[in-house]
Amino acid sequence: MRACVLVVFASAVLTFALRPAFACSICGCDPSGGTLGLDRPSPRDLRIALEGRYLQKESGADTAAESEKEGRTLLRLQYSPVRRLAFGFEMPFYAWKNHYDNTGFMDENAHGLADVLLGARSEVLQLGGLVPRHTLAVSYALKMPTGNNAFVAPVDVGVGGTITYDEHKQLGSGSWDHLLGLWYTYGEFPWVAYAGAQARVNGTNSRGFHYGNALFGTLGVRRTLLESNALYVSLEAQARKAGKDRALDGTLDPDSGGLLTYATLGAGYQLTHSLVVRGVLQMPAVSSLNGRQSEHPVAFVGFAYDMTL
Repeated sequence: MRACVLVVFASAVLTFALRPAFACSICGCDPSGGTLGLDRPSPRDLRIALEGRYLQKESGADTAAESEKEGRTLLRLQYSPVRRLAFGFEMPFYAWKNHYDNTGFMDENAHGLADVLLGARSEVLQLGGLVPRHTLAVSYALKMPTGNNAFVAPVDVGVGGTITYDEHKQLGSGSWDHLLGLWYTYGEFPWVAYAGAQARVNGTNSRGFHYGNALFGTLGVRRTLLESNALYVSLEAQARKAGKDRALDGTLDPDSGGLLTYATLGAGYQLTHSLVVRGVLQMPAVSSLNGRQSEHPVAFVGFAYDMTL
């Protein structure tokens, strides 16, 4: 739980917009869209997306056991000023982030702004003719510590009245984090195949806490359906390998990090020329997590709207 599960690929399987006759990697409406890894709007288009996510997870054992349930809303803006280049802005907001202690008692129910992300994506190589079948892109994103990282519950006081902070009750990590990605798509309408890798390099917050760095991978395929090309379905295999979290004194959290793979199903429908509704179900598959951790399916529902500037 404590490696900020799904920070990146929770994003990488979210909302995106679909163009009527070009459901392939060339138009920018790539695979399982969301961030600027496999997805971008068409040149001079602004994409406005709103997505909701529900997540539940547990970690630890005995008196160290804890769990969390959260409902998060994400506002995403993406703009492509020229072909092959796009910029993005993501603003997540927790409608609720409920934390439970080892007895199952909800000891915190925070809500508010989380960490904002700024990113860019560039297609460095396109091959295969006027409508390229092969596209290679690189991406970079910076996650900023905009979410509250200094929250203390009314009863969250240690020995002698010393204030203690539980990192996993915070709305933000309190650190500047970097996300670097490399993405490939192959388009042969009505099919699109895609693969990507992304590294997350985390900073250290003001209390000396460091979430484990992580490496993410995805491999997927998408198929456009119906005569109108308005419907698509996607299937993905995803993996996350994360290091353990480290406290100020250098100790590592035994119930954090490890390897987790997911099977992800997605579907989207084009309501109008510029408006798409999308749903995604991300299901844990093979895992080799450190200590006591458990994961549950993650559900996403969202809308995306494209407008030409």
